[in-house]
Amino acid sequence: MLLALAGLAVVVFVVLMRDPADTLAIATVIVGASVFVASVTALVSLALEERWAGQARPRGREPRRRRALRRGLSVGALVAALALLRAVDGLTILTGGFVVAGFALAELVLSARPAVRSG
Repeated sequence: MLLALAGLAVVVFVVLMRDPADTLAIATVIVGASVFVASVTALVSLALEERWAGQARPRGREPRRRRALRRGLSVGALVAALALLRAVDGLTILTGGFVVAGFALAELVLSARPAVRSG
C-alpha cells in the first residue's frame, strides 16, 4: 500500500511542479504511474487470492502470493509500455493491440496448470 501511495505522490508532485515538455518529467510520470498501477493490481489480486483460498474445500488452498505479485508487475509493465509508446507518438490501435495481446498471451501461458503432475 505504501508503494502505491509513493507512486501516486510522485506522479502528483511531478505534474504540479515540472514542465510537461521535459523529458525527465514524462519519464518520471510514466514510472510513477506504472508503480502505482502495479501496486494496486497486486493488492487487489492478493485480496482475491486470499478470498478464494478461504472459500476453497475444507482442506484449504494456499493463496498464491507469487501469482498476485506477477500479475501486478505484468499490469505495471503493460501500463509503462503503452505510456512509453504514447510518449514517443508510436501508440496506434495496431501497436497497442499487439502489446496487449503479448501480455495477455503471457498471462495465459503462465496461469495454465499442467494437465499431469510430474513426480
